Amino acid sequence: MTSNIVECINGKLIAARELHIFDFLEEVRKMFGRWNFTNRKKWYLHIHNTDEAVSRDVVDQRVEASTEYVYTVNDGPRHFIIDLKKKTCSCRMFQLDEIPCSHAWAVLKNKNLTADAYCSELFKPETVVNTYDVPVDPLPNETEWNVPKSISDEVVMPPIYKRPPGRPKKKRDKSLQELMIGKRRNACGKCGRLGHNRCSCDNPPLNKKNK
Repeated sequence: MTSNIVECINGKLIAARELHIFDFLEEVRKMFGRWNFTNRKKWYLHIHNTDEAVSRDVVDQRVEASTEYVYTVNDGPRHFIIDLKKKTCSCRMFQLDEIPCSHAWAVLKNKNLTADAYCSELFKPETVVNTYDVPVDPLPNETEWNVPKSISDEVVMPPIYKRPPGRPKKKRDKSLQELMIGKRRNACGKCGRLGHNRCSCDNPPLNKKNK
């Protein structure tokens, strides 16, 4: 599981965090409304063209037929076996992604076939459009709201804990893995240690055994 989507949303709402809670939620609603409309409009252009939506680059791949469904694709020094009936490729990307890999795509183009029958329903344009089919409707003016009495009578108390002193952080704390990646980027390219670079490094390489 990844938090990339959450971090993307948080990054877009940095300025909105300073607003009152109602104004903050309104900014969230408007942001999701814009994203929903843009994605729906984008995928409507692909709704009748699965090939364009899932196409892969095919460069210098030679296709050789073995049977009606089994093909060999020569990709440089390597070759891959594609079975269109089983929807498999020896590179394993076809069966893992559930859309034609570049080798399967080369076979489909060679046979003048479309990708519709070889893609999972999850990746077809019609399915993606349905994801954004429910619009994010604008809210009416606050004076026109029909709030149930059980909600309007409810008293919301402040949190029982106190906010720690100091200005609230706007950037999240990085995980240990991210910190280690940052350190490795600044490490010496020869020995992997910090504090110097390979030009001034007198240490033996990490992969070199000391005699």
